[in-house]
Amino acid sequence: MNIGKKLRDARLQRNMTLDELQQITKTQKRYLIAIEENDFDSMPGTFYVRAFIRQYASAVGLDGNELVEIYDGIDEPEDIETTIQYETLDESRTQMYDEYSSTKRFMRSLPAIIFSLIGLAIAIVVFYITWQDRQASPMIQPPASEIIRETDSTSSSESSQAPVSSSTTTSTSSSSEPKAPTEVKFESESGVTVNMSAVNVATPAKLEFTAVTGPCWVGVYIATAANNDNGYFYQETIQPGQPKTVEVPAGTAQLVISLGASEYMEFKLDGQKAEFNPNNAGIGPRNINMNLAYAQTQQLEQSQESQQPQ
Repeated sequence: MNIGKKLRDARLQRNMTLDELQQITKTQKRYLIAIEENDFDSMPGTFYVRAFIRQYASAVGLDGNELVEIYDGIDEPEDIETTIQYETLDESRTQMYDEYSSTKRFMRSLPAIIFSLIGLAIAIVVFYITWQDRQASPMIQPPASEIIRETDSTSSSESSQAPVSSSTTTSTSSSSEPKAPTEVKFESESGVTVNMSAVNVATPAKLEFTAVTGPCWVGVYIATAANNDNGYFYQETIQPGQPKTVEVPAGTAQLVISLGASEYMEFKLDGQKAEFNPNNAGIGPRNINMNLAYAQTQQLEQSQESQQPQ
């Protein structure tokens, strides 16, 4: 089955454009196009291919799990054609000897066939156990060490703070006012995709990840010039009792937090706990789309509005 064609036909039947689909699934348009063209190799990895296929299918009214099974290569068993047996009425002595020899060779090879079947059964059991383990771990294997681009975040922080220092006296006085605490809100969810927002965010913002009862792979995706809109700003498997803090580059308005075994993970933004599963929608991977609104930006907009003539 052509997965991309089936998804595209369903989208066209609903008169839905790629831009509208991008707004619904929160998936970048270039990945939606790649899915329709079956260009799965251009995506970050098989974990995200499965997640994007489910999101696309959910948006156009199809069964995402069925399409993921097709992508994984789970096909329906093919009909085995019945072998036509020919019966010879008059067998010669040579034919009888050949038949006896074939039977004898089969009996000799029977132990090898039995051992082969036993080995195949063991391989199937090992594959099943490995597949079960992967359900609680990330499909994309993270590197051995965490990846944090401190140089990029420092330069971005300095460039974003420069205009603030050169602002008017009114904006300086407004920034000195007591800062309201950061508020992290749950907006909506669809399958493994969760939409959240945060206001009164500090500059720079800080993400704090804590594994509760088991290890959890964490990936923070931020589109920056350094990663050319491809790859993770931060990724690591976090162990229980070893919390990690990630500093978000100044000026970041959107980011995506991917969790492998989300039931093991808690995280905070500027010290405020993020309730990303308030409806207890299940366990497993989560892709959290978060929009950030900074406290300085909000105060500056309020100051500009107050200076406008009535």
